[in-house]
Amino acid sequence: ADTTERCAATAGRARARLRDLSRAAGPGSQLGPAALSMAMTETQPALTFGPVPSRRLGRSLGINHIPPKTCSYACVYCQLGRKPRLQNTRQTFYAPEAVVAAVQAKVAAAGEPLDYLTFVPDGEPTLDLTLGDMLLALKPPGIPLAVITNASLLGDPAVRAALQLADWVSLKLDAADEAIWRRLDRPHGRLRLADILAGARTFARDFTGTLVTETMLVAGVNDAPDALAATAAVIAELRPAVAYLSIPTRPP
Repeated sequence: ADTTERCAATAGRARARLRDLSRAAGPGSQLGPAALSMAMTETQPALTFGPVPSRRLGRSLGINHIPPKTCSYACVYCQLGRKPRLQNTRQTFYAPEAVVAAVQAKVAAAGEPLDYLTFVPDGEPTLDLTLGDMLLALKPPGIPLAVITNASLLGDPAVRAALQLADWVSLKLDAADEAIWRRLDRPHGRLRLADILAGARTFARDFTGTLVTETMLVAGVNDAPDALAATAAVIAELRPAVAYLSIPTRPP
């Protein structure tokens, strides 16, 4: 998923936690190193965060509907570190009604126009069985809906159908070669790149919203000329509105 939005998400959650700790400490109190550490490592996530500024999406209210580090990939560059809960099966993580209610409350309290409601959790958003239900429930306010996904489950027709309900979707495509993809994205063992690429082509053909792709370039892994040409060829087939290229800027 997108590193810019994820970085803003992490910072936003930390700031919210710091505010809570400051209120608990009382007026005039100063937070020490232990409290600051607690704010950065708090494991109980809020269901929403922001609004945060996004270079691509403007003022974005983030939706965090997946528990931390619950993903189908364990990318070598992931800022969240290795995934202790690597999985490829979909399930319900939080009650969708609770997520929707949290988003609606945050929208009402935002006090500013929002450009997007963005599903950009601490894990892979399409692992949530209720993603489509939440997208449907959040359509009435009229704020565009975005989903930032690693595309790993696009071989599943149900995942493609859920994503069709979004207005803006970002697909991660780091490599078109199976060996490079496995080395870089370290997927769940049952995933196959051929299935993902076939699903991406089907989704791109049918999707009526804005489709973008994101590719993380890691020196010595997926940046050789042949590898780049193969990746570019697949991206060209998808015909995204924009194909974003990124490089890691900090240690994972």
